[in-house]
Amino acid sequence: MACDWDLSRAVELVNKCVSREMRPGIPLPDEDIDLVNIGLIDSMGWVGILTAIEDATGIQSFGSLWPEDRSQSIGSLVAAIVRHRVVSDSETVGESARTTEPANANLAVSLVGWGHAVGSLRIDAMAIEAELGLTAGTIRERAGIESVSRVDDNENELTLAQKATEIALQTANVDSEKVDLLVVTSATHLGFPSLSATLHTRLLLRESCCTLDVGGACVGVIYALATAKALLSVSRQDVALVVASEVNSRRLSSPSVPGEFRGLFGDGACAFVLTRSYSGKGDENLRLGDFIWGCDGTSSAALQAGLNGTGSVEVQFKGERLAKAAVLQLGRIVEGLETLVGQPRSAVDYFAIHEPNPRLVQVASQNAAIPLEKIAQVCKTSGNLGSATCGIGLCTGLSKARASRTAEHRPLIFVAAVGPGLLWGGTYLH
Repeated sequence: MACDWDLSRAVELVNKCVSREMRPGIPLPDEDIDLVNIGLIDSMGWVGILTAIEDATGIQSFGSLWPEDRSQSIGSLVAAIVRHRVVSDSETVGESARTTEPANANLAVSLVGWGHAVGSLRIDAMAIEAELGLTAGTIRERAGIESVSRVDDNENELTLAQKATEIALQTANVDSEKVDLLVVTSATHLGFPSLSATLHTRLLLRESCCTLDVGGACVGVIYALATAKALLSVSRQDVALVVASEVNSRRLSSPSVPGEFRGLFGDGACAFVLTRSYSGKGDENLRLGDFIWGCDGTSSAALQAGLNGTGSVEVQFKGERLAKAAVLQLGRIVEGLETLVGQPRSAVDYFAIHEPNPRLVQVASQNAAIPLEKIAQVCKTSGNLGSATCGIGLCTGLSKARASRTAEHRPLIFVAAVGPGLLWGGTYLH
């Protein structure tokens, strides 16, 4: 739908929104003055202005990715509103002749089912330390891990993925033959057929079901959610499955992998059912929001892993450097999500974040001013589960959100993860 805010109305609206965020008695500055740089408003005041304009104009995600080089001024805000009107008007040419579904701008992708599974063996931290020849307290005291979950001889990435998926489908009350799209991520499954193809066969999905794998390691589940949402948005498919499954205990079993690194990891999987709807349908479920992501190559040397000539995994691990980079980036992702949503972190009900180990979770929680009780702390009893860590944390948050939701309150969940590279990504559900 085109935005009908002309120049005069846009100026009136922007002046009103800016005045509301400024201290009483302060006159409006010239239109080219950067409001934040000169201290007339703070960063949260800027978010309040963007949110108010979005609500008044109906422009979706207004200013959510405001370029760093764009002035935070009255003139820039007015120009953005008017520019959207011009673009919207040009997109409506010939619109009356269309007979297809409503425009994708009206599309909502909801998360309607979720499930997770971990390896059936629970290994105590002291047993891990003894197994790997580590100094007593390396895993329990320094890392804060009480135990890790590992697969038994009859379990692998496929069996964990299948179990998590069946739980998710049951939660969503969706039959497997209704699935149109399957997106899978795993950093530990190597070989062909791929994990997605093997899982497709195990679940007896339709032959016409689109099936693919994505990478990203610890950020993989966020990339998989983004991929599924994008494909639902550009096709006539209605139901997507997103699955992450990792079996680190076997992939990291090589003697060349440092014990203080290997001892942090466990085995687990998570699965999510996504559906699309139009014009607010499906409001009883939390909707998947927009995404932010990136890659900071300056920290890529902190963790490097690959196969050597014999097919064994070799790892180069600089723990302190990786920890600092991860904590810093997680804080930045939360800041980015605040801007994207237009809500402060204090308004967030749950945080599903990557959890390298409990000690780092505590540090990240303190640095980002996030209450520790709003984080699932999956790694405390299961270890670092790679891409499934963030996903299982999201499962926990979704279950709590369903139990606590009321007519007056729609829960808000932030999802954030970092991985080798340094890859990072984030999204939200509301």
